[in-house]
Order: sequence, then structure tokens, then C-alpha cells
Amino acid sequence: MFFVFFHVADIFLLILPTMSFNKKIRKLTSNQIKELRQAFDLFDTDHSGAISLPELKQALSALGVRVNDHEARQMFSAIDIDKNGRIEFEEFVEVVADSYFKKFSRSEILEAFRRFDHNRDGYIEADELKTILSKLGRHYSNEEIRRMIAQVDRDGNGKISIEEFAELVEKQS
Repeated sequence: MFFVFFHVADIFLLILPTMSFNKKIRKLTSNQIKELRQAFDLFDTDHSGAISLPELKQALSALGVRVNDHEARQMFSAIDIDKNGRIEFEEFVEVVADSYFKKFSRSEILEAFRRFDHNRDGYIEADELKTILSKLGRHYSNEEIRRMIAQVDRDGNGKISIEEFAELVEKQS
């Protein structure tokens, strides 16, 4: 579940050209649409059904993506295909689907890992995961966080290593 936003951080770094509306969503499987909906919902913190510019900026900041107001507005404008000041799910899919389901290079995986490893000790620990999810407006109990980590933690140390993270990313992409 927590993997969804790793992709999103990478995706919003790209300012993609506007494309015809609703083409890509018809080519996706139901599982891919469900996965994109989960990513969208992470950004739609007020559950309005659309992502606002402040929500985009909050999510990017939580993910450690540093952009100024101008860059955030440019990203927002590139995604807001119908230019109504809101990013609806269909627009989100049109812009992010290709990047979301691409294979990631080792350097991209390492960069995503570093966004979570705040203390730079080579592991994503429960408090780091909880902090970033909280910044995204998602609040989980310590037990829920522990279960998320346990799904990935092969060696049972209660943390996610770069190898475990890479394995998860490669399996998901």
C-alpha cells in the first residue's frame, strides 16, 4: 500500500505535455486503475474528488520534492488538462499512467529510497514511514505501520533496506 506514492514523487518531477483526454484510462486493467486511484487519493487529502494546487504542493513537500510556487503551478497546469483549476482522476491518469507503470532504473529506485530514509542510515524505519504518510494526510497507528513494513521486511529486522525496497519496486513495476 505505501509503495503507491514512491511513483508519484517521480512522476510529478516530470512536466508532461498535454494529451487527449481519457485515451489512456481505456487501456488500463482494472488493477492498474485501482492502483492509480490509490495514488490519486493520497494527494486528494480533503477527499473532494480532485487535487487542488495546495494539495499538490503539500504532497510534493511531504515527499521531499522541493519546488517553488512557480514550478508547482507549472506542474499543476500541465496536469489540469481541462484548465478548471482542479486535477480530476481522469486527468491524473492521462498524465501519470505511462510513467507510473514504467520500469525503474536502479538510480531511480535509489533516489526514491532516499526520499524516505531521512536519517540516511540505509533503512526506512517505522517512524520515517509514519512521518511521510502523516505529511500526506494519512494517519496510521504504529501497528498498521509495523504491518506495512512487515510485508516487505524479508530479514525480520523491522526496517526496509534498499535491497528490500528495490525488490518491492521491481515487483510492482
